[in-house]
Amino acid sequence: MSNRQRVHDYWWNHKLRQNQKMLIDAVLSHRWVAVLGARQRGKTTSVGYAAGALAQGAEWTAQDGRRIHLPPDDVQLASQTLKHAKDFVSRSSRILSTFNVGLSANTADQNVFDVRLGSTERIMLSTGRKVQAHAGNPETIQGLSGHVFADEIASNKHDSEAIFQQGVSVASGAPHRRFVMVGNSSYKGDWWWNFWHGSGPIPGDERQTWEQRRSKFLMLKLDIWSEFPDRILPPDLREIREILGPKAWARWYECAFADSHGRAIPDELIIRTGMVGTVTPPNAPIVISIDPGLNRNPTGVVVARVGSWGLDVLRAEYWYGPTANDSPTAEGWVRAQMAQIDGYVNQYSPDHIVVDYSNLAARLGDALEEVYGDMMVAKTPTTRDRTQRRWGALLSMLTDGRLSIPEECQDLRDDLGRFEIDESGSASRKILEAGTLILPESPAPNGSHVLHCDIGAALLQCSDYVWSDVG
Repeated sequence: MSNRQRVHDYWWNHKLRQNQKMLIDAVLSHRWVAVLGARQRGKTTSVGYAAGALAQGAEWTAQDGRRIHLPPDDVQLASQTLKHAKDFVSRSSRILSTFNVGLSANTADQNVFDVRLGSTERIMLSTGRKVQAHAGNPETIQGLSGHVFADEIASNKHDSEAIFQQGVSVASGAPHRRFVMVGNSSYKGDWWWNFWHGSGPIPGDERQTWEQRRSKFLMLKLDIWSEFPDRILPPDLREIREILGPKAWARWYECAFADSHGRAIPDELIIRTGMVGTVTPPNAPIVISIDPGLNRNPTGVVVARVGSWGLDVLRAEYWYGPTANDSPTAEGWVRAQMAQIDGYVNQYSPDHIVVDYSNLAARLGDALEEVYGDMMVAKTPTTRDRTQRRWGALLSMLTDGRLSIPEECQDLRDDLGRFEIDESGSASRKILEAGTLILPESPAPNGSHVLHCDIGAALLQCSDYVWSDVG
């Protein structure tokens, strides 16, 4: 018996739990695999073991008796963050080191960090094969080859559909290569939920349905009962179940998808904004509100007449800038934004200009202050508390019929329709029991940018001035 076989037998018989063996067998036996797993039950170790087996090559007997030959090949893991990538590499290194494969891991000259794409943590085997964990956007693995694992796909901050497409394309170079998606349960209605339970056409590709897509995959659900089929939990897990309560336990350990966030603003209130007529007097102050956009995020701008707890929208639109985030491009985009704002200032003679002053958006705020002075320009960082206060004021105006949006501002209406609400901790009467406001991400119609309800965010900023008494 070879040393590698002896080590594998030891792992299989003494270190791996039943649910981990099921995951490893699924990866080595099927080309396309989707894994829905419980929290903290060894998924990362299982993926690390499977990645090591694929990098070394394997002769595997599947549960149905098939003999599978897998030649040694590179492995790419699409991770969520740099921390997750380092953790995966660390665990995979510990596993591979027991096989004595002559590896080197996590050395400075092997790893890569790119401010746009993210980072790559590598394990090099003596055979020349690599196990690489990439933290960043889906473009990180573009142009590479090998087996692909998409880890924590449900919680990755980047577009799940883009990760899926990149993973399939990278793994398509040879028929032995695997593409594996691993994730916890997420929210009903999101991409991961649709992959498991959705029906009908896939958004963006009406010629394929969710049913057709998942029919190509081995769908492996590894909840807590996969590990304890007799449904007798050890004392530590019984304690966890009591602490979490039934709903949280069902999500994190029984793979139940959580209820999605509800819509924050019903259609009838949005429709009402076009029917109330003018709600502020002509002498009310005019505000130009800007939610600046860089790096695939367009600028949202709203011009409004505001005061006496009423708001008349005069203009609202998106400005689409570049998709790159390098310094020269950003400076050019700031100049373009300033030119647009200059035109609005000449047209509307505003009393206030309010601009989000956060992170990369700071450059536009500084430019506005230099031109128009700090008496007119309010550079306001958007914090969660400030957003909540604005949301309370906006909801009050919507409910009282004190918000007017003209028919031509349909993009703003669409943003209000996208607002989501998390009601799990919304008992504060100070914000009218409004719940926690969530501004979700969605692709822009042009396909090159991402919307974060940017005009809606600009409208929220206008609510800073609704307290003005204008008679």
